[in-house]
Amino acid sequence: MRFPLRRKAVVLIVTIAVILSAASAFVSTGIIKDLISRQFQSKANDLAATVAVTVDSGYADSLQRAVAEIYESTEDKVGSEYWGTPEFDAYVSRYDELTESMGYKTLLDTLRKIQENNSVNCIYLEYVDPDTKKVIYMVDAALEDPCPTGCFDPLYEINYRVLDDPTIGFPAYITDTPEYGWLVSAASPVYDITGKVVCYAAVDISMEEVRNRQISFIVFAILIETVLTVIICIFGILCVNNFIVKPINLLADAASKHCSGDGEHTGHHFEELNIHTGDELESLADSMQQMEREIRDHIETLTATMEELRETREEADRMDMMANMDALTGVRNRRAYDEEAKSIDESIPFGIDEFGIAMIDLNYLKKINDTYGHDAGNIALKKLCHLICAVFVHSPVFRIGGDEFTVILRGRDYNNIENLVASFNKKIDGLSSDEKADPAERISAAIGYATFEKAKDRCVDDVFKRADEAMYERKKIMKEGKKDR
Repeated sequence: MRFPLRRKAVVLIVTIAVILSAASAFVSTGIIKDLISRQFQSKANDLAATVAVTVDSGYADSLQRAVAEIYESTEDKVGSEYWGTPEFDAYVSRYDELTESMGYKTLLDTLRKIQENNSVNCIYLEYVDPDTKKVIYMVDAALEDPCPTGCFDPLYEINYRVLDDPTIGFPAYITDTPEYGWLVSAASPVYDITGKVVCYAAVDISMEEVRNRQISFIVFAILIETVLTVIICIFGILCVNNFIVKPINLLADAASKHCSGDGEHTGHHFEELNIHTGDELESLADSMQQMEREIRDHIETLTATMEELRETREEADRMDMMANMDALTGVRNRRAYDEEAKSIDESIPFGIDEFGIAMIDLNYLKKINDTYGHDAGNIALKKLCHLICAVFVHSPVFRIGGDEFTVILRGRDYNNIENLVASFNKKIDGLSSDEKADPAERISAAIGYATFEKAKDRCVDDVFKRADEAMYERKKIMKEGKKDR
């Protein structure tokens, strides 16, 4: 049975049109969903990382300890699934006093400022209790129905890796729950001054509005594809010769090559078409070429924007590091010391008071400068700084003046301070008596230290003054011993 060419053309064109429309709708939907998911996941990861390095880790550490103490001592814990019940309200009221603290208010203010400048549902601080596998909220900056301090949720199984490695945090993931809706969530670790993870800075970005727009766009795209299918069918009925069939085949071939298997835009397939039929097929080809250019330009814009954000972050990190670094020795400067002292002062009321101060002063710097020049004085300062860092390897070192260095003693150095001071004095004696060394490297320095004592100290400066006095006492002894010789 023979079929007229017109009928064959109609069947062929209708088939191609339907397949093309379905494939285009399917691929477009996949690309849109993939781009939106990646964009929002990247935004969640970047914003969580920014919040983690912006919040005051000292306050976060203190608040985490206080919340954990109440949580662990509470027998009748009530989870967020009982939100609004008298039992839940009674449970979270145990944490009310913490929300009045300066640390909590400072953290909340910081989170809300960041939240106001970003289109996100909420930004909050939380920590994970590995024994109960619960996520306990510390500070929630949401303006509506914030999770109260002490409220907790189960740790999602997708985030169980954080139990083995807390530094992983919660890489961006998408959830759709009755309680919180469709969200992209991510959390980055907040580290204390020792490098320990104290809590996580978390971000929730709602995708409900995006999903609604996406559905509307897909419906609109389907309508457009339907209209195009009808147009193509009309052309098929009216045009049965190669002048119509060939351009359609060319368009179908370009569409099949337009996207790779993973959904990423590749090539210039529509722009390479050379269709000049003077009718709707030429208009269709032009529209597809414009669509291809717009998609490519949009992807290039997104890529450039992400690169600019990365460079801006790197520049900000570099400038912050330079602002806190001593240019000559490479250790932290007076500004960094003042910030560290302020952080310690704020943590003292919370019982974090095991620390000490070591003061080191280079002897005869003026004499070295006057005798051998300032370059020799710089060599002497670098030599002393290198020795201090080699002895106090577990504590931060600061250059707070021309010839003065300070060490904030914590942890292992704090517990072993007497042995470390003895080691420092022994090495200084060896350097100062080394006749083979250059004059600038035969350095002499005095050290004194003091540890925090609750009975007499209220702040870091009190410990600093006693350490300074001890250092000058040592300097006096060293000068008297030199005179005796």
